[in-house]
Amino acid sequence: MNQRLRGYGETLGACLINGSIGVFVTYSSMPATLLVAVRMVFAGIVLGLVVAARRDWKALFADRGTTIRLVVCGLALAANLVSYFIAIRQTGVAVAIFLSYLAPLYVAFIAPHLEGGRTEGAVYAALGVGLAGMALILVPGLTGESVKLTPHGLFFAVFAGVMYTVYLIGGKQLRRRNVHATTIVFAMALLAAVVLLPLGLLQSTAAEFTVRNFAIAAFLGIVCTALTFSLVMDGMHFIKVQHSAIMGYVEPVSAPVYALLILGQVPSLWTIAGGALIIGAGVIVVRYGAAEIEPELPGFALVEPGTGEAD
Repeated sequence: MNQRLRGYGETLGACLINGSIGVFVTYSSMPATLLVAVRMVFAGIVLGLVVAARRDWKALFADRGTTIRLVVCGLALAANLVSYFIAIRQTGVAVAIFLSYLAPLYVAFIAPHLEGGRTEGAVYAALGVGLAGMALILVPGLTGESVKLTPHGLFFAVFAGVMYTVYLIGGKQLRRRNVHATTIVFAMALLAAVVLLPLGLLQSTAAEFTVRNFAIAAFLGIVCTALTFSLVMDGMHFIKVQHSAIMGYVEPVSAPVYALLILGQVPSLWTIAGGALIIGAGVIVVRYGAAEIEPELPGFALVEPGTGEAD
C-alpha cells in the first residue's frame, strides 16, 4: 500500500468519524468540561490497555526529550479544549470555530522552522481555499446576532488554535522519534483527563451522572479519541504535518452530514458551497502537495503475534 495514501486515508477517516461529535454532544446533559474530561478518561483506559499489551510503557520515558514532548502535547490538548469552550461562550460558535481553525495557517509557517524543509505553494493555495470554505459555512453565524466580539473571547479562540498547533507539531516530532501513535495519544488523553476532570466535577451535579451520558462519553472517548487521534498520529508519519492540519478541515464538513442523517437538519447552501471548497482544498494537498521523505515506521498493528512487542 502506498504509504502516502495511507497517511491521507487515516487522517481523512479520522476527520470523517469526528464529524459526528457535535451530534452526540447534543444528546448529553453533562457540562461540556465534564463530558470532555470523562471522554479523555475512557480514551486513557482503552489506550492504557493497548500500551500495556504492547509492553510500551518504557517509550513514555525513553529519554528526556520524549517525556517533555508528551507532557507538552497533553497539556496543549487540555488547553485547546478549555480555550475552545471559553471562546464559544464569549464570542459564539461561528467566531470560535473560525479563529481556532486558523491553526493550519500557524502550522504552515511554524513547521518548517521546527521540522526542517519548507511549506510548498500547494499548501498555501489549499489554505486559502479551505479558509474560504470555512468562512462560507460559518457565514450565518458570523453575521448573526449571537456574535459577541469580546477581547477575552477572541483571545481564547486564537489561543485554542495555537494550542492545536503545539500538540500537532509535537505529535509529529514524537512520531519522528519512533514513539507509537497509540502511546502518544494515551499520554495526551491521560494528562488532559488529569487537568480537566477536577474542573468538570466542580461544574457538575449528581443529575448529570446518567447511563446515557456515560455511554456518550464512552463512545466519544473510545471511537472519537482513542481511535481517531491514533489514526491521525499514525498518519502524520507518512504525510507532512501541514497536510494533516489542512485535512482537519474535513471534520466540520462532515458534521452537517451527520446532522442531516441523524437529526434531519438540512444543510444550507452556504454549508454546501463551503464544503465543496474544503473538499477542493484536500484535493489540492493530495494531488499537488510534496511527499514526506523519512524512514518508514512499522505498521499500525497493536501487538505483534507471539511477542507482545510493537510491529
